[in-house]
Amino acid sequence: MEQGDHIQAYDAPIIGILSQETFSVNHLFEEEYHSFIAASYVKYLESAGARVVPILIGKDRQYYVDLVNHTNGILFPGGATYFNQSDGYADAGQIIYDLALDLNKKGDYYPIWGTCLGMELMIHVALNGEEVRSHCSASKVSMPLNFKEDFRKSKLFSEAPEEIIEILTNQNVTYNSHQFCLTEETFTEKNLLQDWTIISTNEDINGFPFISTFESKKFPFYAVQYHPEKINFEFREKDNIPHSLDAMKTSHYFANFFIEETKKNKHRYPDWNSEMKALICNYSPHFTGLKNSSYLQLYMFKKEQEVINGK
Repeated sequence: MEQGDHIQAYDAPIIGILSQETFSVNHLFEEEYHSFIAASYVKYLESAGARVVPILIGKDRQYYVDLVNHTNGILFPGGATYFNQSDGYADAGQIIYDLALDLNKKGDYYPIWGTCLGMELMIHVALNGEEVRSHCSASKVSMPLNFKEDFRKSKLFSEAPEEIIEILTNQNVTYNSHQFCLTEETFTEKNLLQDWTIISTNEDINGFPFISTFESKKFPFYAVQYHPEKINFEFREKDNIPHSLDAMKTSHYFANFFIEETKKNKHRYPDWNSEMKALICNYSPHFTGLKNSSYLQLYMFKKEQEVINGK
């Protein structure tokens, strides 16, 4: 391919991953950073044939408008930050969600995926910043999914191979690491069931029930409380992350499903150079495996960091 040519979105979509505040990883670095992305999310999407651009927090609205217009989907990652920080993870997520909602309402198919904290963020921004999470105790624990009776009617699992369903139903392959969660009671109280379908539930170590998978009824928005990306790309022994072949099959299923969804729009950067400059390949991840970190590698960004958005 000659320089200046484009890879079509349906061949290799470009996904934006939202960064977050560094509260949970500050202790790992002597330098001061403003936001980070765990490299496991990048590898997870790349393993399904996508390319990744980082989304910085604390930018103006036009930055996010340009980013959504040039990418094929968004991933809200898990992590450990707060929703009440000005110009942070939640504020950026709100802008992105509203932009994606508007695009989809106009017929422009634009997917979002939320994992763990990102799942919680999905409902937080759907409710325009209302805090509706409950406390859970599900740290470093893997479990099968308790599927709803009509789960096969969901977009996420309607065409899933029976082998994947059998694994998810019977094996401890969904890795949970969270202290907050969303409940069916909350979905009922907030009238969320009009717009969202609960696909599976689970219980924490104290028997407290929580929603583990849901999706939008109208739009390509999907969310899981567990961590498919960690199965293939995080290896801290004391975290008890499953790495069996069957567990990896489910991780690949979720990644492949989402990437296929992002191939359904034609968003793109205006030219080859701006596309290349936007990719996270321009940044080097920091190895944190020998430090007290939940992540093997981290992409770290400074407040003044410039990310090319195809302008």
